[in-house]
Amino acid sequence: MKLRILVFVFVLGVGAIAAGWIYETRLRPITERADLVIPDNIDYYLTNLHYRSMNTDGNVDYEFNSPRLEHYPRTDVSTIEIPSLKIFRDRDQWQVDARNGELEHQVNVLHLRESVVMKRQGDNPLRISTESISFEPDRDLVISDTRISMLSEQAMIEAEQAVLDLGGRVYRFNNTRTIYYNGDS
Repeated sequence: MKLRILVFVFVLGVGAIAAGWIYETRLRPITERADLVIPDNIDYYLTNLHYRSMNTDGNVDYEFNSPRLEHYPRTDVSTIEIPSLKIFRDRDQWQVDARNGELEHQVNVLHLRESVVMKRQGDNPLRISTESISFEPDRDLVISDTRISMLSEQAMIEAEQAVLDLGGRVYRFNNTRTIYYNGDS
């Protein structure tokens, strides 16, 4: 008799678990269930990324931070959320921030987009704002093909395009409008 009661309790327990499972998966509204989308075209992603690149002298060339990076193997391109970049040069240090970006691994070019702000720190600070830049660390260049605005203590420059040679400290602006500030005012 006790065996029958034990079997009955076991069958009743399994039935209750099955009813609960059916309720959770079928009867509860779809909006309450979490959808987990697993993309099939990403081979890896990184969160809380902190990347540091060294130059041939063993010094830090640039540092790169992002809350998330996703790599797409078909194109060998990584998308980047809220990238932040520090570029170290002998005489200057640059801080570059943007809303999103893309890293082309084959050609080693970092594209930053949306609300891009570059700040040169040091004795002669300046601030550059644009919507898109490309950073080529192998050539030490920052290139912008979109409207750019540069503000320093001496001048304000607006240009249609710009090429910044960070190592040589040569900045070329195309189709510019410039306002120079007099030291007396």
